[in-house]
Amino acid sequence: MPSDSIPVVESTRIVRWARRGAIALAVVLLGGFVGGSLYFTEVLERDLLTPRPLETSFDIEVAALGGGRILLTRTALTEQEGVWGVVGANGAYGQAAEIVELGDETVERTFRTLQGRFEPGDRAAFDQYAFVGDPSTALGIDFEEIRLPGELGVNAAWFVPGVRQTWVVFVHGKGLDERKQSLRILPTLVEAGFPVLVITYRNDDGAAPSESGLYAWGRDEWRDVEVAATYAVNRGGTEIVLIGYSMGAEIVSMFLHDSDMAGMVRGVVFDSPVLDLEGVVDNDARERGIPGILTASAKVIARLRFDLQWPELDQVARAAEFDVPILLLHGTEDDTVPIAGSDAFAAGADQDLVRYERFDGAGHVTVWNVGPERYEGLVSRFLDRVSSPGQPQE
Repeated sequence: MPSDSIPVVESTRIVRWARRGAIALAVVLLGGFVGGSLYFTEVLERDLLTPRPLETSFDIEVAALGGGRILLTRTALTEQEGVWGVVGANGAYGQAAEIVELGDETVERTFRTLQGRFEPGDRAAFDQYAFVGDPSTALGIDFEEIRLPGELGVNAAWFVPGVRQTWVVFVHGKGLDERKQSLRILPTLVEAGFPVLVITYRNDDGAAPSESGLYAWGRDEWRDVEVAATYAVNRGGTEIVLIGYSMGAEIVSMFLHDSDMAGMVRGVVFDSPVLDLEGVVDNDARERGIPGILTASAKVIARLRFDLQWPELDQVARAAEFDVPILLLHGTEDDTVPIAGSDAFAAGADQDLVRYERFDGAGHVTVWNVGPERYEGLVSRFLDRVSSPGQPQE
């Protein structure tokens, strides 16, 4: 009997240790799952919800310049056609345009300095803005720096007077000081006589902070657009056209869904728009190699922690709700907000309302840069079509 009991005891021990090992493995896996989900949630908070200035990578070198030309390190961006800003690490700023010559390692372009001074050997970066400063310093356009009273406090705005009753309101994308996105198309609007407001919204530099200090991706910021619409009415405007860049498209969309003043809107221009925030998050997760199950868990946590109501911010699913003319502009090489979202939105919206234009080779919010004349023509014709031909305001 004693000899027969030994295998039984050993078998019991094996089962016990196997059970403990399975429990330990399950704890490790669960901990990894929870940890991975929390990590990606923190990434979402940092990259999507926290207002912060955009980072500039000075990854090119000025090899030579003079005679209205500049020689730069050849990169995928510096060899791209179009009009671009060149920002120096020393604070200088210029505008590069036509490509003169492509070398193996350098590219020569026409160039003009707009601020400061460039020297051979300077580190620099290309950017989307193409101009520097405000409407006066960048373009010689007279404007007023006004302060709009929002529900949280005062928000700064640029106001350019015009003679028409249709006002154009710019809503910029993510970043603390992105009003400069408007400078590229502003001369076209001013020449056509449109009064223009280039607004800030909560958590911007020059605007009131929110209680959380985080972006709500339009669920709260639309109220700051409503303040701008009220200002337009008080100054004699009867209708508005909204131009939304990137995250600004979500803000404009929520204004159209939720504001009592949405009836004033005669048209919308979406430039490189975020129309499905959840889709952008999913794409970012895939780019980072994050498994789908962790992404899904992180989005649930983000909804609970930050009140991110993903379906409400899915303008692709809500495309049929839009009842105003829309000019939709997106670049085929946008790796920040993939063009697939605009493709799906255009397919789901009223085909009589949406004019969709894809710009080959353009990245995120660089649609104007790769095709300035085409871009300005599209916007100009759209505004003429949607604006009333009524008497100009006095």
